[in-house]
Parts: sequence; structure tokens; C-alpha cells
Amino acid sequence: VELVEAAAGDEGGEELGPLNRKERRRMNRKLRSRGRNRVSNDEKGTSMSRNKALSQNLLVDPGTIFRMVDALQDASPGGRCVVELGPGLGALTGPLLEEYPEMSAVELDPQACGQLRESMPGLNLVEGSLLDVDFAKLSEERGGALSVISNLPFGITSSALYHLLDASPHISRAVLLVQQEAADRILSDPSRRKYGTMAIEFGIRCRSARQIAAVPSIAFDPPPKNTKSAILEIDFVGEEDLPLSGFEMRVLRNCMQAGFDDKALPLAAALPKRRELRELVPNLREYCEGGANWLQKKPAELAPGKWVHAARALSQYALAMEE
Repeated sequence: VELVEAAAGDEGGEELGPLNRKERRRMNRKLRSRGRNRVSNDEKGTSMSRNKALSQNLLVDPGTIFRMVDALQDASPGGRCVVELGPGLGALTGPLLEEYPEMSAVELDPQACGQLRESMPGLNLVEGSLLDVDFAKLSEERGGALSVISNLPFGITSSALYHLLDASPHISRAVLLVQQEAADRILSDPSRRKYGTMAIEFGIRCRSARQIAAVPSIAFDPPPKNTKSAILEIDFVGEEDLPLSGFEMRVLRNCMQAGFDDKALPLAAALPKRRELRELVPNLREYCEGGANWLQKKPAELAPGKWVHAARALSQYALAMEE
């Protein structure tokens, strides 16, 4: 995998894991229940609205929009496999629809959906949360692996990224506008402080991931405070090329969570602390006492390929213990 790092600082911060089904439902209810806030933008001669509850910062910079549309490079007939997540009022959707007339879009905000249906009646619009999109079903309906494009809402960036990771066998390319901090987490490597579970999973599931542009806060309305953003171009591996099975991926995620929860400890000491991992791997403590080389490492010392080896080894042991 080719991970091209962005030039950025090494500030620390909390890294969130993927949402389970219960947590996803709770977040969607929370988003829907919060009040709406309208903003008039008379200086620009337009009437715009945004929804603070949905973490919306509307993309208004034409240069950023052009870079994103140009990077998508979808080859499906009419753009049938193009999916925009969270189009808002359609600043990105308009140019996309000209290029890909059979594209789809998924938007949660009913007000934005109403405006999109009025201004772009030909758009295949689905009203719902991007966290609930069944990418496998959508890929089957559209006839191929999807090309996903999105200005991801700031408040649910981590959850959205893990949702895309789970669906990566059904996505060929993603062009994403995210906060620079999120981009740094995706593109990091073991030599950097921001290296963690996000970088490992993208390293395993991607052919390449790179930052193609830095985006200043003035590209948004309203401009987010003290926040820089970045455009990422991500090419995922196909399902047949994934290095881990479903069970191995569950083991991997639990290993990573256990490791980075106590990242000062070697994995041999950190892994047995996680109940979910002990349930997946019988006699986990005995295995960790066996002295495998990777178990003596701290979690941030293992590159994605080494994590694949660790997940396979631990999964094989677990399956052998059940026989």
C-alpha cells in the first residue's frame, strides 16, 4: 500500500474506534433531535442555510470543488456508481451531476433534501444518514464498485471513516474532504505520534491513499475556527485482495484496541486485558506468554503488514484451540 503523508504537526488526541450498531443508532437519533439553525449570507447574494446539529460547514470554494470532482475519475456508465455522502445544499453536487448524470446522493437533513429536489430534480437522492448506507446493496444495485465523494461532516468524521472501511470491498475510490487532523491519522506511519488504528486499517485496506490538496478554513461557510482541511484520494483493494478474513479482522480490531488503550505496554501485557479479545481467543494469556516476537513490541512499533501477521497468527491459534 502507498500511504503518502501530509506535512503536518504531531499533536496527540483521542482516536475513536468504529461504531457498533447500537452506537450508530444513538448517534443518528442525536443528530436528528437537535435544533436547526439558519444563516443568511446576503453579502454573497445568496440565501444559504446550514444545520449545526449535523456538523455542516458548507463548501463554497470553486477551486476545492473542482479538485474533488476532477479526482473522482469514475468510469461507470453515466456515473451510476458515483455516490455523494452529505451533499448539503449541493455546491459539490451540481458539478458532479453535470459530469455524472446517473449519480446518487445521501442526505440526512430534510430541509436540504427539499432544496436539492427542487434545484436538481434529476438527482437520485436518498434521505437518510450516511452512517446507515448499505454500500454492499448499493454496489449491487448500481452494477459495480462505488466511487464515493464527500465533504464529511466534522462531527462524525471518525465514525464515517470506519463505516467506509467496513464497506471498502464495495468501494473502488473515495475522494474525501476531511479535517487535516483526520488526514494525518490516516496517512501516518509508525514513526509518527498520530499513528494508530485508523492508519493501520487504511494501510491494510488501501492500494494507495494520498493527500492531493490542503484546504483553508475560508473554503467553508461558516469558516471552522482553527481548523485546516485536506482532500484525500483513496483507492481501496477489492474484496478478493483483502489480506484478512472477517474473523481475522475482528481479532485485529480487538488487538489494536487493546494495544492502543495501553500503548506504553508491550502487546503481551496489553492484549489479555481486553475482555472481547479473551472471548475470541481461548487461553489468550497462555498464548501471550509464549514469547512470539511481535508480542514484545508496543502497538505503535508494528507497521500495518506486521499487524496482519499478528492477526493471522492469533486467529489460527484461536481456531486450533476450538478444535
